[in-house]
Order: sequence, then C-alpha cells, then structure tokens
Amino acid sequence: MIKKCKFYMNMICKIVKKEVVDLADYKASYNDVAGTYEYWVEEMGRFTDHIIKPQLICEKIDNGNEPIKVLDFACGTGYISRKLLLSSIPCEITAVDLSEKMLEVCNDLSLQGVNLIHMDGMTFLENTTEQYDLILCGWALPYFSHEKLFKNFGRVLKKDGVIGVIANSRGTLDKMEKIFLKVMEKNPHEVSKPMNIAFNLPNGEKGLKQWFEKQGFYPLELHEGERVFSFDTGEALLDWLNQTGVMAGSKMIFKDYDQIKEQLIEEIEKLKYDDGKYSINHKFVYGIFNSRGTT
Repeated sequence: MIKKCKFYMNMICKIVKKEVVDLADYKASYNDVAGTYEYWVEEMGRFTDHIIKPQLICEKIDNGNEPIKVLDFACGTGYISRKLLLSSIPCEITAVDLSEKMLEVCNDLSLQGVNLIHMDGMTFLENTTEQYDLILCGWALPYFSHEKLFKNFGRVLKKDGVIGVIANSRGTLDKMEKIFLKVMEKNPHEVSKPMNIAFNLPNGEKGLKQWFEKQGFYPLELHEGERVFSFDTGEALLDWLNQTGVMAGSKMIFKDYDQIKEQLIEEIEKLKYDDGKYSINHKFVYGIFNSRGTT
C-alpha cells in the first residue's frame, strides 16, 4: 500500500509540474503512425461523415456565389478535405496539422487547391488573420484545452459560421487506463511521464453541448455512438491501438516501451477477454454548432 501511495503521489507531482506527455510527444506519435492511420479512417471515417453535411452547411452559410472558406483543423491525412472536395460545396480549404508525416500523406491535396499548413493548431488559431465560414475538427479535441480551443474557434469564425466536431468521449477504450496504470504501478522506475488526456474527453452529448454553450455556440445536430472491435489476441488489440493513433503518446509514458509491451499484453488478456475474443470499444460524440442553434 505504501509503495502504491508513493507511486501515485509521484505521478500527481509530475502532473502538477506538467512533466507529462506533451505536444511534442503527440507529434512524434502521429509521425510514427502516418503510414498506418488509414486503418482508422477505413473503420471510423463513416462516422466523421456526420459532420460533413453539404445540404446543412449550405443552408446555414449563405455566401451567395462565393466559395465557403473552410478550416480543416488538425487535418491528419486529409479525410475531411477529400470529402469536401468530392461534395457539392464550392469551397476554399485550409488544412492544418502538427505532424509533417501526416501532411506528407495528403500532399496531393495541394494540387487540388488545398492550402496545407504545418503548424500546431492552437498556434495557428492564435496567429491567423483569416476568418472562416466553416471549421471542421475530426478526432483531435482531446489534445487541446477545450475552453481555449473553442474560444479561438470563435475568434476566427465568421458571424454566421458553423463548427463541426467529432471526438472520442468518456468511456472509450474501456479498461485501458486501468491496464496502463497497473503496469506503471508494477514498474515505477520505468515510468517516464504520465498522460492526462482523459481530462479533455467530453461526457457524451451533454458534455460536448455544455462545452460549446459556454463559448456561445449551440447545436444544430448532436449525437453519440460506439463501435466495438474484436481481435484474436491481446497483442493484435494493442497493435491496433498503436497503429491507428488512438493511444497516441502512450508509448512515451515508459522509458523503454518495448520492455513493457509484454506486460501490457498480459493485462489486456486478463481484462479484455470476451467470448473468445479481445474487444475494445470506441465511444464518440459528434455535433454541428453555430451561434444560433436550431432556433
């Protein structure tokens, strides 16, 4: 018990001192998975489509004959931008991402007129002088302070502009936090720094709605969902999480992840076994917002 208390006190001290997995670590993680991120897109892209709604967007944004100015925030490999280009929406797209490797994957978009910018998203928002009709953010919300992010969205959004967001929500990746903490407790000297990303996950529809309303935005649409994936082995489950970027930054928790990996697999096989398979859930919430809502 004393050893456990000492471990958690040490982790709390690191969090207070901000000695945690940080922006540079997330960037490195997404650089590593740029070549395999399409595994995520292939399975979860259809849910991202819920925030890319040409008819609704055109109804709410009246630009006359002018193209809609779009910010694809934390664009990754460009899924949202590609969908917009294939849609009936006449638009000018700016796509921003911190990972240069992700941007390399979608470099072809620049040939289609997309303005690709390699920069931290928050830094971009704080420094751009541009104003956008539409801001779309897919799966990046937990990497930012939502209050600061939404405030800056409001700063660069035109008066009658629209924001679409899809993000993981609380309850996603059930038991994975417990698994990592258990391995960390067993190997305190192998822990480099903790992660505190869970604090930035919205609590479903209600949570996302509250976050946006605090910044003066109201829902046009708001929904939540869940997808469960099953694997034959615990190792395959862990590899999926690593290859898709779902647990970006988690390798940086440990000084030597490869030494710890087998212990993580062992714990996964203890806690994630279900009817002959090893399963993992992805809970998410998505919404489209503006300053007026549905009224």
